[in-house]
Amino acid sequence: MKYIPVSDLKAGQIFTHPVYIEDDTIFIPAGVPVREKDLERLGSWGVTQVETEGAARISGDTSAESLWGLPADDELFAFYSSLIDDMDLVLERIRNLERVTESEIESIATRLIETVEEKRVDAVRLVLTNASGTKPQAKSSVNSALLAVTVGLSTNRPRHKLFALCTGALLHDVGMQRVPAELLSLERELDEREMKILRTHPVYSYRIITKELQLSEEIAQIALQHHERWDGGGYPQGVRGADIALDARIVSVADAFEAMVSERPWRNSMIGYEAMRAILSDNQRRFDPEIVKMFIKAMGLYPLGSIVLLSDGSIGRVISASEEAPLRPRVIILINGSGREYKGDTGPVVDLLGNKNLFISRALDIRSLVGKAEE
Repeated sequence: MKYIPVSDLKAGQIFTHPVYIEDDTIFIPAGVPVREKDLERLGSWGVTQVETEGAARISGDTSAESLWGLPADDELFAFYSSLIDDMDLVLERIRNLERVTESEIESIATRLIETVEEKRVDAVRLVLTNASGTKPQAKSSVNSALLAVTVGLSTNRPRHKLFALCTGALLHDVGMQRVPAELLSLERELDEREMKILRTHPVYSYRIITKELQLSEEIAQIALQHHERWDGGGYPQGVRGADIALDARIVSVADAFEAMVSERPWRNSMIGYEAMRAILSDNQRRFDPEIVKMFIKAMGLYPLGSIVLLSDGSIGRVISASEEAPLRPRVIILINGSGREYKGDTGPVVDLLGNKNLFISRALDIRSLVGKAEE
């Protein structure tokens, strides 16, 4: 968390993450410009500093999002943050044994599905480029659901099935609200005793979904089985193969990928390509190989939104995958080999499948690039 003196705030600034005053009181949501009246309000309250996980820019100027040709979608960032905030409230009320209605969860799931339908590439990019903030459990739930729905849409499944998949992904770790909070905040890997306690959370998730939320068995099975393994070595029941519910197998891959690309207290995140390689190297131990194929088909070996360095020295962003050749996706050029930057997605699009003279040298971490640019 970064602390910013109020004297450094300027009207028109936009932050990539919410800005807080204290005690988790939001001053400005992500993507919403600071106004003069907001600054006056802080002065009248005697507030001297605010805090945020995000970076700031002045509306219309170059920023962490518009840098490297990445257009800032303030509306999408604000919407993404609102989903996380809404999911965090649901988790908090479940933790406090307060009533949560089916319509509240349905609202989050419906908005999330519609967003992926309209902005699939940008939705996946949100998962890849946003570091963990102050609400990691809610963020993990939303990210896993974004990924699961991306896979679900690629298979053209019926709407009601897509909704069940999304809801199951959102609630797959809801049982964490019954796990001692101190276990979740440890800045190290858990020991054997602590892991045994943590592994009770799928059973708690099942009970919360069926008893407290009174949602369907189909949704509850996703939460119960998302840590089962294809080879039978998972938990809590040790079921294997096709005995694991199909949607649970999808959420299992989405959850694992999300965990790899998100920061945890004890390690840094992996970039999308490295995470995808880790899933590919599973060799039918943890994941259903057919689901892995579906995941790669939907996301690409270089996941949608990935920033890559091409063999001619240019930097581009992956905008679509090739089923024939996963290593040769379509890429929009952000900076060409001569150093020219194309802002706002105005660069040329290169189909690497048809251009045999170019190939991807390596994947890049957009956060490290932004950090260098801001030094």
